Amino acid sequence: MKNIFSPLTIYYKKPLNFKENNSQFKIFENLIPDNYFEPKLYLLKNVRVATNSVVFNYFKIYRESCINITNYNLYKKGYKFFIKFIFPKINFSKKRFILITDEWTSNYYHWHIFALSKLLILQEKNFTDNSLLVLPKKYKKYKFVLPTLEKMGISREKIVFLPRKSNIKVKELALIETSQQNPIAFNKLREVLTRNIKKTNFDFGEKIYISRQNQVLRFVENEEELTEILEKYGFKKVVIDNFSYDEQIAISAKAKYLISPHEAGLTNILFMKENSYLLEMATKPHDNKLLTDYYKLSSILNINYLYQECEVGENSKVKDFHHGSLVVDLKKLEENLNLMFEHGNNHSK
Repeated sequence: MKNIFSPLTIYYKKPLNFKENNSQFKIFENLIPDNYFEPKLYLLKNVRVATNSVVFNYFKIYRESCINITNYNLYKKGYKFFIKFIFPKINFSKKRFILITDEWTSNYYHWHIFALSKLLILQEKNFTDNSLLVLPKKYKKYKFVLPTLEKMGISREKIVFLPRKSNIKVKELALIETSQQNPIAFNKLREVLTRNIKKTNFDFGEKIYISRQNQVLRFVENEEELTEILEKYGFKKVVIDNFSYDEQIAISAKAKYLISPHEAGLTNILFMKENSYLLEMATKPHDNKLLTDYYKLSSILNINYLYQECEVGENSKVKDFHHGSLVVDLKKLEENLNLMFEHGNNHSK
């Protein structure tokens, strides 16, 4: 495995079921390779961190902590940001801290892909040994945050939770530029997070279907018929939100074949072994919002990826591609299943 700081170019392989001149695979036709460089690390002195993870000092906003240039320019304009966050609640002016969060990392996907990747980098640079971690207080309620930090060696005593509409004054702050992710870190994350998997009282086997039956968005409208077909092929239906974080790791690490609508829970492919299989189902993406997050992650993790475009359901409360419910073409589903198993059998010989 390459060093986490090595420059890297990622070439993405086409989905296993890719078909030339098929409009449903248009989003995968002309994807260019991504170039990654050594992450930029900053050590800032005598600064404040707001609850939304933006770093400032008096009336200076640090661009490196903002999720994008749009937000940075918005914070610089006027005084709304400072009026909201200027009154400090906590003072650690003699302590060194690390910052791994941004305005989006409360999302399950962004927490793993961005926040934990940054933590790995800071650990590699030895910035976590004598530092505290600052987190927005709302992160306490997310059932995946403290377990992942514990697995990565960050104990509860090394975390300072920041209340709403406040800031923390620190002597030193180490952070990685927000916009950067590091694909080399993903394989290291898989190694760390799947170490010492806890035993469970259930075994769903190697074939898993992730259901969104309790959700109002992106659920499968013809799930009863879909489940009948999947059960015929040996799949078990799992409502992943019903399980603890450690249980989700155990389920995903055991799975060789995973089928799911597009959702943040697909981040759990981080726990799957190399050469396993993912079939992602989604409605037609918008032209300027490519649906490639889990496709790219699969390629980086060496997981075989299949894609199935679905119609938006009649009972969908929202009609846009990112939130609409799905109607799965069952004939096409069986074609993808047969291709997946054929490929899996050939590679297991």
